[in-house]
Amino acid sequence: MILAVPLPPTPGQVAVGVIGVLAGALIASVSAFLARRSHNWLHHLGTVGGLLIVAGIVGQRTVADGARLGAWDAGINVPVVGVRLDPVAAGGIILALLGLTLTLLFERIVDEDDRPRPLIHRALEDDDAV
Repeated sequence: MILAVPLPPTPGQVAVGVIGVLAGALIASVSAFLARRSHNWLHHLGTVGGLLIVAGIVGQRTVADGARLGAWDAGINVPVVGVRLDPVAAGGIILALLGLTLTLLFERIVDEDDRPRPLIHRALEDDDAV
């Protein structure tokens, strides 16, 4: 018995998938940078959520109509965009939003003395001076 028949994705689905993977990678990299910069571990929830979004979109399969769905083929239909999210990507979106919410609620206000120095780039001529 065939559980799911894989279908080739349409060009629209490929474009939405590429945009979704880029968005998930951007979420993961920005939240990892903010976690490193602010030493706030709540940003790591966004990092894991972004990585789950990427893993969910990359591992997603298109299922034929009338085929019997397995546990990992089930998903959520998004009516506005016309895509189907698998459980891993949906969990990644929920985890990233939860991390953002908790970060905004519980982020401590850093004193003026404890703030990290801004990144200032020196001119290349300063490195060549003897």
